This record gives sequence, C-alpha cells and structure tokens, in this order.
Amino acid sequence: MKRINLLPPEHRVKASRERDLMYVIVLLVAVVAVLGFVYMQQHNRVGQKQNELTQLQSDTQAVTAQAAALRPYATIETTRSAMTQTTKAITDSRVYWSTIFEEVSLVIPQNVRLESLNCAVPQTMLPGGGTAAATGTAGSGTASATADVTFVGDTYSPDDMAVFMTRLGLIPQLTNVQLTTSARVPDATSSSSSSNAETGTATASTSATTYHWQFTVTAQLRSYLTAPPTTTLQEAGQ
Repeated sequence: MKRINLLPPEHRVKASRERDLMYVIVLLVAVVAVLGFVYMQQHNRVGQKQNELTQLQSDTQAVTAQAAALRPYATIETTRSAMTQTTKAITDSRVYWSTIFEEVSLVIPQNVRLESLNCAVPQTMLPGGGTAAATGTAGSGTASATADVTFVGDTYSPDDMAVFMTRLGLIPQLTNVQLTTSARVPDATSSSSSSNAETGTATASTSATTYHWQFTVTAQLRSYLTAPPTTTLQEAGQ
C-alpha cells in the first residue's frame, strides 16, 4: 500500500531541516569527542615525557655532582700515570755502573793491573742534556765527543794491552775503545856483587833492568735509543 505524507509541504521542509541539523549536531559532538580524546591522550603523553625529562635532569645533576666529587681522584690518577711513565723512562736511561764494573773485572787479563778508573756520564745522556743522545743509534757511540770511561794501568807487554782493549770492545755498554797513551817504563834496577874472603878480592857487580808498560785506554758509553726524560722538581705543597 502506498504511504501518503499528510503533512503540509512547509512542515515537511521544517522537519527535513531539523533532521539535518540533528545530523550536524551529532557530527560535531562526535568530532569534539574525538578531539577531546586525542587531546587527553597527547596531554598524558606530554606529561609522561615531562616526567621523564625531569627524571633525566635530576639524574644528570646527580651524575654531575658525583663527577665533581671524583674529579680530584682523576687528577691524582693522571699525575700517578705521568709519574709512572717518567720513572720508567728514568730507569730505562740509567747507567748501571755496577754491571759495567763487573763486566770489566771479568774481561781484564791476568797480567794487566789497573791503577785508576775514571767514569763520567756525558751531558747528552743526562736528563735535559740535549737531543744528541736521542738521535744516536745503539751502535754509533758518537753521542759524546770526550771519553766517558778512562782506564789507567800497566802490564808487561803490548800484547796484553791489545787483549785488554779487544775484550773491552765486547762489553755492550762501551764503544769506541781507544789507546790514548802507552809508554815503556823501567822498573827499579837491581845490582849484585860477590867477594872472596880467602883471597880478599871482590868480583865486579852486575845490574839488570826490567821494564813494564804504562797505558791509558779510553772508551765511551753507548748512547741511548731515546733521550732520558726532563724532570722538574716541585716544592712541597704545590
């Protein structure tokens, strides 16, 4: 059966407008609800981020305060490390005279006697003494222009001097072994005479002169591969 709308045309237009308005209102309410939901969600998220930021700032301040409290220990550690490296460098650049003397005692020939032994560390091998020691090689031995070790002794033959110098060249710490002076020196002259008591006569006296060789041998200390460190003494309390 066909439905017939008995409302007047003007009422039908009004009802259509009210229905459209209702749709618009419902749509606006839905949009406002969605926007409100989104706003609340973002507001909560911003609040969480703000709380995280506050916590991070608090943690940062705590770590900064802790780092400031530990900074003196870091300075002490840096100083300790520098002192350890300096101590090691000084130890590595030390001249072990006891070892050199022991090696000399092992290589000296039986017929050679030492009267004096003079030793000195060259300026280039002292802390802050220059760069010559740093640039010299292990086998050059040219870091010092003068003798670092001087042997003065005597023996009975030049062969003993040659043996002594050859053996000195075997000592690792010494280089550039040279014979500076050598001289043949007479010993005390001994004389003898005899007499005959029965005849009352005396025989002619005889004398014999013996000789020995006095020598001076010089050598240089083998230069370092690296120069010794330059240290600065500081007063207490600084």
